[in-house]
Amino acid sequence: MELTDDHSIIEVVLKGNKQAYADIVRRYQNKLYGLFRKMGSSEADAQDLTQETLIKAYRKLAAHNPSQSFAGWMYTIAVNLQKDRGRRKDPKSPAQEDTYERETPESKLLQKELRFELDRLLETLPEHYRLVLILRYTNQLSHKEIASITGMSVRQVNNAVHRAKISLRKTVEARKGQRYEILGSYNNEKSQS
Repeated sequence: MELTDDHSIIEVVLKGNKQAYADIVRRYQNKLYGLFRKMGSSEADAQDLTQETLIKAYRKLAAHNPSQSFAGWMYTIAVNLQKDRGRRKDPKSPAQEDTYERETPESKLLQKELRFELDRLLETLPEHYRLVLILRYTNQLSHKEIASITGMSVRQVNNAVHRAKISLRKTVEARKGQRYEILGSYNNEKSQS
């Protein structure tokens, strides 16, 4: 039985059907893993932190306020665990594999290279800029949800997103060499389609 929203699942779990929590695990495990990888955790650390987050959320499920976003609450737990662990990934570690399919081998390769370049660019940002960009664009959270997760005000989140984008743009412009040629070709393809 798969329920349609997080709050319905939480109600069922809190009423004693602990197996229903598997739906929460399915919904969030890949998103959490991706968050940890993009925040600098190794594959093994990202897996451990994902599991720790899901377990901690399960144990504290009764403490979740149903009037607030469950996703925001879950990501708050994740970010706090990441901060507590205080580990950063080795910049030389391989990029996360893409898990989706494209039409052609060339487009798959281009997407993989773009993801790798984007991950490398994100690594150049200060942690708080990286975090707000990931939460905003990878996990599709609102600025208000990001503010509650990070402890920033909504205005600070707006500024951090804006400054992070400017910083990324400056990094790309400063390194206009062959390494970022692929980003230019990707932009040209997008503008032609």
